[in-house]
Amino acid sequence: MKRSKTLLALAILTSAAISPATFAQSADVTIAGRISPASCAVTLDNGGVVEMGEIPAKMLNTNSNTVLGPYPLAIAVTCDSPIRYALQGTDNTDTSTAIHFYGLGLTPAGEKIGGVNVLLTDVIADGVPGYGTASLDSGTTWEPSGGGGSSILRVSLLGFNKESGTVNGPTPIASLRGSLSLLAHIQPARNLTLTSIVPINGSATLNIIYL
Repeated sequence: MKRSKTLLALAILTSAAISPATFAQSADVTIAGRISPASCAVTLDNGGVVEMGEIPAKMLNTNSNTVLGPYPLAIAVTCDSPIRYALQGTDNTDTSTAIHFYGLGLTPAGEKIGGVNVLLTDVIADGVPGYGTASLDSGTTWEPSGGGGSSILRVSLLGFNKESGTVNGPTPIASLRGSLSLLAHIQPARNLTLTSIVPINGSATLNIIYL
């Protein structure tokens, strides 16, 4: 996977030995320097904590998933200079019932509770609308950028372009703001042991992938 890079320094040193009687017919060039990624920071409203509150077991569907939410959460990505990047999530619990969602933990009986879809909407990139574009092959190709909401998944990259309908991938962005909408999908009640209180303990990390 590529990492975005900023050239900080480049030194060119020449080395050759010249004797009083002869001249060398070749010279070595040594190139030294350092490459480091740009610095971007992600901030989430309320410290990234979403409180779902008390969910009575009788509210859950018996034979199908129960969808709860959306639970809103503001997000901002601020970089020290415009740079191409994408977002990708990591499920810290490894308990999701869907490969592209994030887990909600386990019941006391060890059953997976469900998963959360993290949708990013209302994106503003450097003062203009940002259009989501996804890649399923680590940034080699990109889907056409479009409006509306885009999910931050574990199995793909999500970047943003300042134009709609392009397949050129994300454009360099210094300041991005938007709203996360979290939709919780709870397993059918028949798949869960609900004879005691079941704590919901979901945890996900949003990663910046420099391109």
